Amino acid sequence: MDVLAHPGLISYEVARLAAENGVYLEVSARKGHSLANGHVVNTAREAGALTVLDSDAHEPEDLLTLDLVEKIAEGAGLNKEEAHALLQTNPQNLLAKLGFGPVPASDTRP
Repeated sequence: MDVLAHPGLISYEVARLAAENGVYLEVSARKGHSLANGHVVNTAREAGALTVLDSDAHEPEDLLTLDLVEKIAEGAGLNKEEAHALLQTNPQNLLAKLGFGPVPASDTRP
């Protein structure tokens, strides 16, 4: 497993296990699932786990814009460095881990 989707009200212990096993925790853009993003981010921060953003798109209208992505990161309580990791560094590292090699960033924000 590479990403724990919909971690919701994840416990510190589970987040720590994710960190120890290189499993990313999902920060979700999906309505409903996103309500726990602040908890996920705080627990991941405490446990040393990495996070990755997922649109969890079910319809074309669910696809993310850069502005919405930035709002989700801010709403989850991420500082600038953590937002950059969520939106740039961690996804690139995950893709490399999965064998897709380096992926050029299309935008340097945030």
